[in-house]
Amino acid sequence: MSEDTRKRLGIVCEHTDAIRTRLGGVHSGPALLDAVFECARRGQDLTEPLNTLHKSLSALGDTRGLLGFSSDDRYTGSRDLHVAGAGALRPSDDSYECPQGRCSRVWEPNPSEEPPTCSFDDRPLHLKQRR
Repeated sequence: MSEDTRKRLGIVCEHTDAIRTRLGGVHSGPALLDAVFECARRGQDLTEPLNTLHKSLSALGDTRGLLGFSSDDRYTGSRDLHVAGAGALRPSDDSYECPQGRCSRVWEPNPSEEPPTCSFDDRPLHLKQRR
């Protein structure tokens, strides 16, 4: 599976509810998301269902499609709020990743939250400890 496919699948896993809501008003929109889930569960090629989902989301007005749901390409620009003496958060030593290794979803621990589960098979994300 290509890295692009793994990234887009990770976006679907992390933002399933938001994507389903966005597609809710479109005839057979949720079926597009269901097709991605079905192919992932069966281990089939995800390129076509992900492309179709991406194009459908783009047609709804967000030209970024699936990437519009991604949080990993956040840019902090000169117009963003900056607090003196406070820098960017330091990444955790540990992270949680896809339990099947099928997508590139990564979740960094937050003491106030339980680790999320995989949207495809409801298994908890797998702890990966960095040394």
